Amino acid sequence: MSGSSVLLCMFALLAMIQVSKASWEEWWTYDGISGPSFWGLINPQWSLCSKGRRQSPINIEPDKLLFDPHLRPVHVDKHRISGHLHNTGQFLVFRADRDVKIRVNITGGPLAYHYQFEEIYIHYGLDNSHGSEHRVNNYAFPAEIQVYGFNAELYHNMSEAQHKSQGLVAISLMVQVGDTPNPELRIITSVFNKVQYRGDKAQVRHLSLRSLLPDTNGYMTYEGSTTHPGCWETAVWLVLNKPIYITAQELYALRKLMQGPDNSPKAPLGNNSRPLQGLHHRTIRTNIDFHKQRPEAKCPTMAKDMKYKANTWRDAGESYSRNIY
Repeated sequence: MSGSSVLLCMFALLAMIQVSKASWEEWWTYDGISGPSFWGLINPQWSLCSKGRRQSPINIEPDKLLFDPHLRPVHVDKHRISGHLHNTGQFLVFRADRDVKIRVNITGGPLAYHYQFEEIYIHYGLDNSHGSEHRVNNYAFPAEIQVYGFNAELYHNMSEAQHKSQGLVAISLMVQVGDTPNPELRIITSVFNKVQYRGDKAQVRHLSLRSLLPDTNGYMTYEGSTTHPGCWETAVWLVLNKPIYITAQELYALRKLMQGPDNSPKAPLGNNSRPLQGLHHRTIRTNIDFHKQRPEAKCPTMAKDMKYKANTWRDAGESYSRNIY
């Protein structure tokens, strides 16, 4: 973008701020003059979106992973919870009901504290070639589900924790198209038709976060940020080493959702992924000992010929599996 184009965008952005009476949280977007390139400019409290050095999402490069034998399995409580799925105009977010006593704790892994589940965000593309915010060896999945929790030992709630050291945990579930969907995910996808437009919300009952997770203890972890404004650099990320599956029909229903309200639908809600951020010398650790699994490996980092067990699809009755690395 040329200097004159940037100035024009900035003038338009300033005019938009002056005219708009809505809060920043309501009108930021994933494209245009209120998109990711401008998040750090439109609100001073979001300056990390532009200046931060520990931002998310990132591309996970297999040959840069560091095996850490001290990483423990991640534990998520088995309690079922209820809440509401919201169409915010930027993405779908599930928030647990706060007037119930049941809380789901997330512990173990690289976490030194107990974290309490708070929200699920759904990011997806309008076609299968992109959608996930994180990438593995530059490969993007059709969608990514992000499970957020806050440090309940040190802080009172999500709003406080997101600004504080070790305040958040974020678990990334890659979503792939498959014939056998995750049964727990179906509890969420079954109400997509009720959140067609911005501002719509639907009740979701008896959701088990533990059952939503893929059947794996393997993960990659790094220090990062929220992927939406204000890009707070307080999140411990865990990217699980196996996807969950969604059917083509469920993904089609997801792609019918709109950014705007019923009387002004605007554009589809999809393609709501923040661009990749620089790693800036951060370490990405893994609990997967590929050297032990493959004695011929020269180092304890993830080897390029190991499969990320994600890309299985069917064509004319035959199954194919593609190696990402």
